[in-house]
Amino acid sequence: MCKPFAVLIVFICAVFGAGTAGAISFEARDFDALANEADQIVIGTVASTSSRRTGAREIVTDFRFADVAVIKGTVADTALTLTMLGGTVGTETLTVAGAPTFKPGIRYLVFVTGNGSVMFPLVGGQQGIFQMRKDAVTGVSRVHDYAGRALTRLPGRAALPLVDRLEAGAGEPMSEAGFVDAIRAKLNARGAQ
Repeated sequence: MCKPFAVLIVFICAVFGAGTAGAISFEARDFDALANEADQIVIGTVASTSSRRTGAREIVTDFRFADVAVIKGTVADTALTLTMLGGTVGTETLTVAGAPTFKPGIRYLVFVTGNGSVMFPLVGGQQGIFQMRKDAVTGVSRVHDYAGRALTRLPGRAALPLVDRLEAGAGEPMSEAGFVDAIRAKLNARGAQ
């Protein structure tokens, strides 16, 4: 980990105590910002989580994604590990209110930036995390935001966060294939500029 990350962690622990690192919020991002700012955009299933210490007091959790499909960037293998601040080692737990996290067994599409060098390597925090849920009747994989709300359309370029732009019940949830196609179209349009 880079030194600024470690210094920030030591500062947070000193100010808030080892168990809580305060609350965190993220700058609002729209669809264009998510796609443009991401180093990597990947889909994968969280296969495992493992918390560890990076120093005397810092606790981080490694989230290992298996069966990774890459939309943007590169991944060395069919697995990807995202490292984020917080977790439990022994009897000590470090939590950060408002920080994103992942659940094992869930398939996610994530917009990644700064993995291994920042506390939360996701563009816009929760805004850069989408759940892929297979419809039990149709078998089609549908897109849901971090909170589990169905994504019915892509957001425009307004200043509101992505999750606030979703319209509940405004149509059929977007398919994973449609969402991936929209991301690729955005990336291709950017490459043509």
